[in-house]
Amino acid sequence: MAAGTPIPPHSPTPGPPSVPRAEGTADVLVVGAGPTGLLIAGDLAAAGHDVTLVERRAASVGNLTRALVVHARTLEYLDARGLADELVSRGHRVRELRLFGHATIRPTRLASRFPYVLVIGQYEVERLLERRAREAGVTFRYGTEVTGLRQDGGGVEADVRPAPGGRGRSGATVSDAAREDGSARTVRARYLIGADGVHSTVRGCLGLPFPGTSVIRSIVLADVRLAEPPSTPFELDAIDNAFALVGSFGDGWYRVMGWNRDRQLPDSAPADLAEVRDFTRLALGTDFGMHSPRWISRFHSDERQAPHYRVGRVFLAGDAAHVHSPAGGMGMNTGLQDAANLSWKLSAVLRRHAPTALLDTYERERHPVGTMVLRTSGSLLRLALAGNAPLRALRSAAA
Repeated sequence: MAAGTPIPPHSPTPGPPSVPRAEGTADVLVVGAGPTGLLIAGDLAAAGHDVTLVERRAASVGNLTRALVVHARTLEYLDARGLADELVSRGHRVRELRLFGHATIRPTRLASRFPYVLVIGQYEVERLLERRAREAGVTFRYGTEVTGLRQDGGGVEADVRPAPGGRGRSGATVSDAAREDGSARTVRARYLIGADGVHSTVRGCLGLPFPGTSVIRSIVLADVRLAEPPSTPFELDAIDNAFALVGSFGDGWYRVMGWNRDRQLPDSAPADLAEVRDFTRLALGTDFGMHSPRWISRFHSDERQAPHYRVGRVFLAGDAAHVHSPAGGMGMNTGLQDAANLSWKLSAVLRRHAPTALLDTYERERHPVGTMVLRTSGSLLRLALAGNAPLRALRSAAA
């Protein structure tokens, strides 16, 4: 089977458990219930493996999200799992994207069954993937966090405990291994996957650095209603001191994202609808009569990548392995494709259908992709932030 086909190096240092051993074990322990963790957990469970997924959040997915697009290649991976058509039916197919007021990109030229960009909230992707994972038999442990891990020649031991303030939600109880007294217990698995995001505990436990820099601060996101929607479902433009993106979810809600060079505030500073209207008018010439926000958030964007995606029996995937600007909408897609690359390989090794050396190809194939995504997204962002006429001319040509 070719590397990357979807389906249902160093020697680890042994160490004695520092806390009592829990009774439960699993073939694979997945840390993080975002799209990446949910896809890989569902794949492995569907292939017949015993999978436990732990997530420090006390609740499952909500209706607030940052990611909002699924690209054609990702839809092809989901199609191989029988999931694409349902997801497409819930989203908005965008067949034309207007960028910087000068260029129109038409995904209809793609040689794919999905010749469009699907605009859909990350929460819809997560709901679909969680349902599939549950049906496949994944054991979910919400309200549970990993605090440490060790590995030996036969597996990985992870220390788990109830997350602060997390008792799990109805139907997804806190792990039996993380008892009510708050004491840590140990869960053992043959392999562990860290899909626990940019602030990955798993990556920290491995001692891996996360080199990079912050490339833009004070980006604001909002989900709003529009009294006067744009003529196209996706608008993006920028001037010398601001940029704005407006995308339709297809259900009356619109995602607005933007930045104002003259309003640089820390992530903790509150954002309001007046600020969203302001940068949208600056960049797009109108605020489209936006009203009734259901979510407004301020954040900064980093470009970072772990030097390794595999350390013995532990793997990193998604934002735990790489993070970049939102330009291009590639974050969730890259993580889902990480998961699709790793899941079939891990299953083949667990079943002894392939040598463990196959697992080395995960990092070999996906690390260069992560590097490419960082560079591509970074270039798009820098063009959007162009502050002088020559750079803006270059941006128009590039678009």
